[in-house]
Amino acid sequence: MDAVDFIKEIETKYDVKSIKVKDIEVWPFLRTSYFFAYNNKYNFNAREIKSSLWTKIERGKNILYGFWSLFKRYDYIVFSDVVERRLINGRYINKLAEFLISELGRKRVLLVENPAGGSHFKYSRLSTKNIISLDFFLALCYFPPLLKKKFSTDNVLVLKQINTNYHLNINYHTLISKFICFRSLFRLFFRVYKPNKIFISEYYNIVHQAAIYTAKKSDIKTVELQHGVINDKHPAYNVFADLDKSFFPDYLFTFGDYVKRIFRKENYFIKKENVLPIGNMYIDYTNNKYKASEKVTQMFSDFRKEYKKIVAISSQWALENKLIDFLKKSASLSKNILYIFVPRDVNKDYSLANFPENIVILKDLNVYQIIREADFHSTLCSTCALEAPALGVPNILINIDGFAKKHYLNLLTNRDVTRFADTEEELVDIILNWHTKTKREIMSLHRNFYKQNHKENLRQSLKIINNV
Repeated sequence: MDAVDFIKEIETKYDVKSIKVKDIEVWPFLRTSYFFAYNNKYNFNAREIKSSLWTKIERGKNILYGFWSLFKRYDYIVFSDVVERRLINGRYINKLAEFLISELGRKRVLLVENPAGGSHFKYSRLSTKNIISLDFFLALCYFPPLLKKKFSTDNVLVLKQINTNYHLNINYHTLISKFICFRSLFRLFFRVYKPNKIFISEYYNIVHQAAIYTAKKSDIKTVELQHGVINDKHPAYNVFADLDKSFFPDYLFTFGDYVKRIFRKENYFIKKENVLPIGNMYIDYTNNKYKASEKVTQMFSDFRKEYKKIVAISSQWALENKLIDFLKKSASLSKNILYIFVPRDVNKDYSLANFPENIVILKDLNVYQIIREADFHSTLCSTCALEAPALGVPNILINIDGFAKKHYLNLLTNRDVTRFADTEEELVDIILNWHTKTKREIMSLHRNFYKQNHKENLRQSLKIINNV
């Protein structure tokens, strides 16, 4: 049973709507912890992040990050993540929200940034000047008087039953306590700044859901910016009970039109007409404005003298060790193929992986810059499977433990754009013998997944939500 089936079973078998604290439904934000915990326990060796005491102390410094930005007034607040930043012309931009911030007016927007790895980029290297750290809110909720308020939970027996029946050990009391704390902080925050709208990437983060819930209770419009794959296998976007919609965004700005068909009539996540495709600023930039340096151009020219085909491999936390083993065997089957492995964590030491000569890591280029130069893109189920064809590069998805087909077989159905490899031999055969279409043809075939002309699409979508 995968995570979506798990969530569906719970939301159809148990009365999750009845679990409340002071008339607040708690399942809409608890469900995220449950499907992640279920995935980690039953489906794959997900990466566990354990922070040392020193790391936590270091993160305390983030409270002061951009602190002076708190002393201004804003019409809009954008919540995003440091992993969305890309280097353009010496400045780190946010690939999801950069043009949005510019269009709304940089002085009118406050960016609240989640330091995913624990730290932010230097302020002097950012394109965004009005910015604070999400750790500002996280730190305040570790303050005992705020976090340890007493509360009673109606029908908590349901959560105990779910934990017992699925052998999970989720501390729902702590999660509820944190949500209540975040809600209190955002209630004060929004009263002070009185934003007109908030924009959020990844709505299902518990802090972001507290922000959405509080905003909607204050008649502030909420918009989610698509940050990754959305399909019928993603439990955050497949809801099987009539949950309180205060926990979900009013609008969803997506990469392409395909998302609309994900939301079934019985899905209570969001109205289909409120799904607005806008494309992606960084994909547009990479296609139309990015130019590789002479050094990079020469490097790939040298690669092509030695190898017949170049494959960009976007890794991910889940199953990375199995992916590396798969690639090493594939590399041994043909020395005519160069695999460029792109880690999720560029600071991780891969020296013990003992890569052969035809598997390399290029730390000075991001995944999009490498995909753009490659003949093929390959991954398990990374969002790059959606992005690579938008750059004109076809996919070969590696189906380790069935993950690639589970996420993409019924979504990326055009075999002129995406193919699947179950074995190392099949991967090598596809690479050496697939006569692919041109980049422009692939981009055209993939247009339903990435709408071109992001700037104009965004402007039109902003008009729509402003006129409602």
